Amino acid sequence: MEEKKTTKNLYDLAIALLIGEGEFDFGSNSNLSVPFDRKKSMYLLEVIKNERLSDFIDINSKRGQITLHTHMVLEAIKYQWYKDDKKVFSFILDPNLLTLKSIIMCINLFGERKLETISIPTNVEKEHNKTLAYCIEKHLNVPVIPGANQIKITNIPTFIIECINDLPAIHSAELINFLTEKEKKKIMEGVKA
Repeated sequence: MEEKKTTKNLYDLAIALLIGEGEFDFGSNSNLSVPFDRKKSMYLLEVIKNERLSDFIDINSKRGQITLHTHMVLEAIKYQWYKDDKKVFSFILDPNLLTLKSIIMCINLFGERKLETISIPTNVEKEHNKTLAYCIEKHLNVPVIPGANQIKITNIPTFIIECINDLPAIHSAELINFLTEKEKKKIMEGVKA
């Protein structure tokens, strides 16, 4: 039972990395690597500890890189996300290929707050970015705008309020950091009313 939960947690993290700029090593192994901002190290370490993933992950702080090791779940994901060594996400329009948790982990690890959006860098092939954005939109229930090398999430306070009750505290607490002080105050005033 514990192994099944660890496999599910590894799946969610792998999907989060792939939504961003994660890439498989197409050599002899199926390692999945992605660059990350060292400012997100505390969150990443907490996720690894809480979800018992330390046996499957290497963090190279000097290079700012996360690597998931060969695991059977990674093989299956690789064949869904890639076609002829191109990262396509999927040829079918199925939001169930993503989980809310994987989307939120991706936002927490790679998202950057812009004026009206959260921008996530991605290296999914441009013509397949629309499919990915659509599937994310179905989970967040707010407009998600695909770009050439990014996905923008709009209506930030709305989607955060909707999501935080459905997520473990570690992910919710990190997600709240994307709110501006003005947005936090407005939400708190709404709670008091």
